[in-house]
Amino acid sequence: MIELKEKIADSIVYFLKDNGIDFKRQDILVQFKKPEKLDFGDIAFPVFRFAKDFRKPPVEIAGMVKDFFESNPLDEIEKIEVINGYVNFHISPEWMFNQLVSNLNSKGDNFYKQDVLKDKTFVVEFSSPNIAKPFSIGHLRSTVIGNFLRNLLKALGANVIGINHIGDWGTQFGKLIVAFRLWGNEEELEKDPVKYMLNLYVRFHKEAEENPELEDKAREAFLRLEKGEEEERNLWEKFRSLSLKEFEKTYKRLNVHFDKVLGEAFYSDKIDRVIKILEEKKLLEESENALVVKLDDYNMPPCLIKKSDGATLYATRDIAAAIYRKETFNFDKMLYVVGSEQKLHFRQFIKVLELAGFEWAKNMEHIDFGLYRFKDGKMSTRKGKVVLLEEVLDEAVKRIRDIMEEKNPDLTKEERENVAEVLGTGAIIFNDLKNDRIKDVQFSWDEVLNFEGESGPYIAYSYVRCNGILRNAESVKESENYKATHDSEISLIKKLFEFKEIMLIAYNNRKSHFIANYLLDLTKSFTTFYHNCRVIGESDDISSFRKMLVKLTMSTLKAGAEILGMRLPDRM
Repeated sequence: MIELKEKIADSIVYFLKDNGIDFKRQDILVQFKKPEKLDFGDIAFPVFRFAKDFRKPPVEIAGMVKDFFESNPLDEIEKIEVINGYVNFHISPEWMFNQLVSNLNSKGDNFYKQDVLKDKTFVVEFSSPNIAKPFSIGHLRSTVIGNFLRNLLKALGANVIGINHIGDWGTQFGKLIVAFRLWGNEEELEKDPVKYMLNLYVRFHKEAEENPELEDKAREAFLRLEKGEEEERNLWEKFRSLSLKEFEKTYKRLNVHFDKVLGEAFYSDKIDRVIKILEEKKLLEESENALVVKLDDYNMPPCLIKKSDGATLYATRDIAAAIYRKETFNFDKMLYVVGSEQKLHFRQFIKVLELAGFEWAKNMEHIDFGLYRFKDGKMSTRKGKVVLLEEVLDEAVKRIRDIMEEKNPDLTKEERENVAEVLGTGAIIFNDLKNDRIKDVQFSWDEVLNFEGESGPYIAYSYVRCNGILRNAESVKESENYKATHDSEISLIKKLFEFKEIMLIAYNNRKSHFIANYLLDLTKSFTTFYHNCRVIGESDDISSFRKMLVKLTMSTLKAGAEILGMRLPDRM
């Protein structure tokens, strides 16, 4: 669609030039609109802004544009009509269908991939859980949004480095080290590492309420860790490796992939360079025995670089990480997929980088998002009140399994387990990504697992239905003698043709719900087609054409699901 829009825009530029008006292609492209009604065509071009230039009413100008195109026709355009001050272009369904088929036949599973970001490098930081703490459902957002962006950018031709910036550094490790020395047990730690470490962390905070000296001991332990003391380092490495092993199990279930796992600790030996750069730029000031960069001129509080006890902070480590990534990967863009509550932090440290003379800092973006909301409000690890992601995934799989036992008892136990895992985890992923990331997500099991509503299982069901039709239509002879005539066929073709443009809209907005909602719309279009247009039992010409429509739908559902990070089952 992008190429065709450019072609139409070029013709309009030529028409305007003929009439002494100078416009560029991009000026025209931004004015194209999608008509509100299907009957009004596929592209609408408003001409109101040219009324002064032509000294004519918009309807008359629109008529002139129509006449120009009818004298200089484009093969792709089936019909042009004037509606008020708009020129409405109807694209030929036959042309769209042929483009879709040609693309699928020549590129196979890569039919949806584009090269608009070719030669561009993106670093995407996402997930970033804390070592020694379990995945809460709150971690799900960064994980699946970041994975979606990584997949989308790759599909658009970019070189992408997905980084898991794990929280493996900071004063909390001093707390864990102290807690393990006081109450820890090696055997219990190995049995269920993350849960055991969480219990130690929670106990530390309870005990510290009665005995504040524990906080001082924790700070001392972390300072020894920063200095590389062997005992603290060994404990830290054990906590880290056990946590990463547990995290990997969750990532595998969520179909999430990283190119690099580089935690905060990786940058600990790069901090001195950051301090030196900020000193040389005369940005550091002392405030209450701590080193800060003042940002009053930018309506922000000071950015804390080094605490009074000498410990470094998130901002310092993020600055070090940004410099390392630019020097290592030479990114064009770096995206940080982190919750909205961290907005100030990102504004601060990016501004510090800019003030330090790193012009590329303007190419760093905070991709923020809302929270999961439950009746109890936000979640806290401190007191152990946390909704664990693993438990949510297990519950989703169990509920799907129960539904399948009732609806399809013919599946073997192994098939049922595999499908339940794919559908259950996919349902959780889709429920997150169908929302505008900026908004909070209200979690409802009825909505997540609804096979007929706006859910992952609803999309999976249509995919499985496509698969079944294609299996049953294997004997249908190939034919190219039929053109779409039924409204359901035409609507489905037009919806399929939108996919690549929707990918670009999702990229430009950095938002997954454009893809998710497109898949829902495609599923609805396919369902209407399925009920109105028989594939098997018609003439070879009709059956062959409709079989190809089913194949195109199945391929597009799979491609969209892959971008979102969902797997789809072949049977349900």
